[in-house]
Amino acid sequence: MTGEFVGRAREAELLAARFDEARSGRGQLVLITGEPGIGKTRLAQETAARAAALGVPVGWGRASDDEGSPPYWIFRQLVRELGGTLPAALAEGDPSADSATARFEAFEAVACQLRDAAEPDGLLLVLDDLQWADAASLALLVHAARGMSRSRLLLVATYRDTETGGREALVSALAALAHEAGQSRVRLVGLPPSDVQRQLELATGEEVSPDVAAVVSRRTGGNPFFVNELAPLLESDTLPDGVLDTVRARLARLTGCCRELIAIAAALGSEPAAPELAAVTDHPVEAVLGALDEAGAAGLLVRGDGWRFRHDLIREAARADLPTATSAGAHARMAAWLAARSDAAERAAEIAHHWLASLPVGEPGEAVAWAERAGDLALDRLAWEQAADLYQQALDAGAPLSPGDRGRLLLRQATALTRNGDIQPAGAILARAADAAREASDPYALGSVSLAMEGLSDPWGGFRGDRLAAEALAQLPDEDSPMRARLLALLAGEAGFVGGVDPERVSGEALAMAERLGDTQVLRSALRSRQMARSGPDGVHERLELAERMHALGQSEQDDETTLWGWLWRFDGYMMLGRVDDAEAALGPMRLLTDRLRRPLAQWQYLRAVAAVEVARGRFDDAVATVRKCVRLIEGRTHDSVRGVSLFVLLMIDGLVGRGDLLTAEEFELFDRYTPAFASPVYALYLAQRGDFERARRIVRRSAGPDAFPQPALLPSLATRAELAAMFGEPEVAADLAARLRPAADLFVTGGAGTVTNVGSVRTYLGIAEATCGRLDEAVREIRLGITANDTAGIAPHAAHARFELAQVLARRRRPGDVEEAAALCATATSSAARLGMAPLRRRADELAATLRGDAPAGLTPREAEVAAQVAQGLTNKQIAALMHISERTAESHVQHILGKLGLANRTQIAAWSAQRS
Repeated sequence: MTGEFVGRAREAELLAARFDEARSGRGQLVLITGEPGIGKTRLAQETAARAAALGVPVGWGRASDDEGSPPYWIFRQLVRELGGTLPAALAEGDPSADSATARFEAFEAVACQLRDAAEPDGLLLVLDDLQWADAASLALLVHAARGMSRSRLLLVATYRDTETGGREALVSALAALAHEAGQSRVRLVGLPPSDVQRQLELATGEEVSPDVAAVVSRRTGGNPFFVNELAPLLESDTLPDGVLDTVRARLARLTGCCRELIAIAAALGSEPAAPELAAVTDHPVEAVLGALDEAGAAGLLVRGDGWRFRHDLIREAARADLPTATSAGAHARMAAWLAARSDAAERAAEIAHHWLASLPVGEPGEAVAWAERAGDLALDRLAWEQAADLYQQALDAGAPLSPGDRGRLLLRQATALTRNGDIQPAGAILARAADAAREASDPYALGSVSLAMEGLSDPWGGFRGDRLAAEALAQLPDEDSPMRARLLALLAGEAGFVGGVDPERVSGEALAMAERLGDTQVLRSALRSRQMARSGPDGVHERLELAERMHALGQSEQDDETTLWGWLWRFDGYMMLGRVDDAEAALGPMRLLTDRLRRPLAQWQYLRAVAAVEVARGRFDDAVATVRKCVRLIEGRTHDSVRGVSLFVLLMIDGLVGRGDLLTAEEFELFDRYTPAFASPVYALYLAQRGDFERARRIVRRSAGPDAFPQPALLPSLATRAELAAMFGEPEVAADLAARLRPAADLFVTGGAGTVTNVGSVRTYLGIAEATCGRLDEAVREIRLGITANDTAGIAPHAAHARFELAQVLARRRRPGDVEEAAALCATATSSAARLGMAPLRRRADELAATLRGDAPAGLTPREAEVAAQVAQGLTNKQIAALMHISERTAESHVQHILGKLGLANRTQIAAWSAQRS
């Protein structure tokens, strides 16, 4: 950096202020953006000069648009300048370190190294041309930025904001950085005419008139690089139309040999080296050195540790006119030259880049081989994003691939995507990998495909790991092996949702085999399978034991993901037992683990638990915000059922608060089209609560019966169906539901694997079912116990709901004191509902209270009054139809009219109203 720094006074002052803040112990991140040539790097250099003058160390890392740069390239340069090295897991790779924990620990080691280097006087780090940084470097940058607020570190990053399109990793990183404390953005625009005039005078050494400066300002937009390029041409009769034309003109003045070498050098990379160019072009090294000197004298190259192009725009202009065939041939020769070197294995990404860039002139087989090697290296170094891209390039190289080779590449690509949390695209790729394994008649490959998304697959989606597992098991030897044990575990785990094998028997077989094998990875799979197999209400205590085993395994293996599953299983068990305080206390350790993992699906698991507690406590606004964060987190990255779970939670919250705006029309359409049969009652209940009884009835008719309810969702499905049976007057259904709920009476209504809500004590819903059957005394007893359980657990919304349900039963039973108690319960329910924002419950409680007082609106026709009296006697629609000689459909229509006219929600309220009127 030489010469006077023109303009940018305000921006320089901001950077100086951020530098001072960082040195005082409040770490800062400054993002400098703008178009190419606008002066981003120069502004960073001025800041670096100020730091150096104060004795503060400075580190630089420059990203390259050469796709062959290794993972973490920008940080490799940084730590090298600071006299350190990257952790071995990132620099050398470790095939066994495939977990998010390993990546977190390696990232944290780098962040600690940088923070420590900033003590005691501060440290300035510059990351230049971030738009070209590899995805792994960007992930590491986000991690480092999150821990720098209490350091003495100033991190300055530059990037072209005109080149963010199609760079998803960059866009995601910038979005993440935007939320960090101490973050500032500086967007550079063109210099004003007065600064253009000063820059021209410095470049020419002569005075420049304001009129000439104004012309140059208009031509260049005040871009400093363009201004400098036009400065030598001010004495010409005309100025070029385009600034790049000036660069081409400078190139045209070079000798033919130099021009050829510089064009090839520009195609191959940003830092031309004489030995490489000599090997690629067959020119003597002396001739190449002379050409580099000539280009340097022309201002096209600058010398540092070696030659490099003075600006990326010069390189772009130099390679623009190079024929495609010439460029491809140069890449092929460069790849072959690098592959023959002793350090070829370490430079696999660079060699792969050149082979791929050489196509179709080069050898596609070499391109595939080196892209796969580079992908494997990136996978070992925890650079999952780069690995997935390299495997895709290998598949697209055009070489003939055997089914085995194709399947292997697809499986590795899907593995990289899965580790990065990109579940949805990974599933589509695994389906292709399975086809390749079948074509190769390789059951071990097919088994590996089925296990690639273990614990993450979608039992209702396009990729069904359980089906592939069954297919592979049928072809494997019937003997103990890690593959067989894991496939049995997968098969049993999925069976809890989709049926098939006996999950308890097969999961037990898998767990016993895992224990015989003594393999921790197999044991992890078997524990997960057993947890799913025992996800019904009768397995809650065993699941807590499994949670302890999973947690201990994660601790011993230092595996955060396994440890997190232990906590998640604890959370699910606590919620089903009504230990909501313990469940809420588990959120803290889960938060620490998910922060370290940085995986979208792990964060989703944590947030769904947070939302479950928020709903249970009645913090509905907080829950809505959390669930929406869940949806954004996994949008487009995982299978639809995960998103569907979050949308179902919003649906249930909407049913409680009655806002009506928590879901879009498109999302309601998804419920209509894709809701699994066992989950349909939840949607039907929501519709019935909003008065759409006809649609609710249709959905219930086509929904799964209780025998088909999967074990993980058994209690929520039974409880919801009990409420619907009360609404629709189905005593036979209610009797069956009561029998199924009774053994779990002391539990709470939650899922057994992946709790998203807790809607209170099972006893409340058992009482609702008993009341529907006409067993009012039993109903009163159960709901009273439910209220006590809900109060003890601190589940205020469903304690209020249970009080209202008890009021309805008491109003119907009408023993001495029942009406008075029902009125008091309505008042309490109304007060709680008002405090919590549960508008539907408040309205229903007010209506029942009015009915008890005898001042509810009437207006029924004689026929409707007769039907209401029959409903009060506990008759079903079918019985009413037979007694009154009308169709069952007509009886149902009368009931719906009565509900609408009286503003009531179900048949129990009709009975209470009728009893009061009589």
